[in-house]
Amino acid sequence: MTLTINAALYIALGLYAGGTLLALLSLWSRERRLQTGGLWLMIAGFVSHTIWIGSVCVRTGHPPITNLPEASSFVAWTVFAVEIGLFIRYRVHAASFFVYPLVLLLLTITALVHEPFTKMDPQLRSRVFIGHLLFSTLGVAALMIGIAFTVLAYLQDRALKEKRPGRMWEWIPSLDICKRVSYRALAIGFPIYTIGLIAGVLWSYRTTAGLMDLRVKSIGAVVAWVLFAILLQSYIAGSFRGRRTLLVSAGAFVAALVAMLGISHV
Repeated sequence: MTLTINAALYIALGLYAGGTLLALLSLWSRERRLQTGGLWLMIAGFVSHTIWIGSVCVRTGHPPITNLPEASSFVAWTVFAVEIGLFIRYRVHAASFFVYPLVLLLLTITALVHEPFTKMDPQLRSRVFIGHLLFSTLGVAALMIGIAFTVLAYLQDRALKEKRPGRMWEWIPSLDICKRVSYRALAIGFPIYTIGLIAGVLWSYRTTAGLMDLRVKSIGAVVAWVLFAILLQSYIAGSFRGRRTLLVSAGAFVAALVAMLGISHV
């Protein structure tokens, strides 16, 4: 039964790998057909990915966010779903150079980390706990989209200042669009992520009569929150600085990844 369920996962992983490869090859050949082919492979992988997530939900009876493989898969699914929406709206081909590898990486973690699909402990069936998991996961997904477009904005800004287009020049939309999408993703994702962290603190206080334990996962989540706040503030204050913003984005991404990798089965 598990092998049957995971077949959809491995099919999605293979399709994502093919789509990512074609997208990266378009950096050198600059063939739009490679981008289009990569997109269709990613969409096919997304369909298989959706089937796998649905199978897990049916089997366990809870959202796919209660352990590392599930959470990693759900973040990957959400990131690509948002990417499809943004592509339809803005036709941003360059996002594929960051989003596709990220989706592939996250689903690879799902495939490599083997944990059983089990029903949630009845003691953990709490709206606060489910809210913590769901909002934290959705927040991370939105914030990762924001980081991807922050990187695109940095590359576009540097190319304009140096008047030297790079390999991605023709794939990247205007600087204004990159900043707008990045800001909106951060503005939406940050409060969602904040709600998730607050729910986690409330749940920890309810179960242990204390605040969150200072484990690597908790520290990573708080550091990611602080860095995301700094990143969002730079947009609000109009103090976007290419290199500094890029360093903050990289730190936020690593911190969020550390927090996610610290998820254990519940």
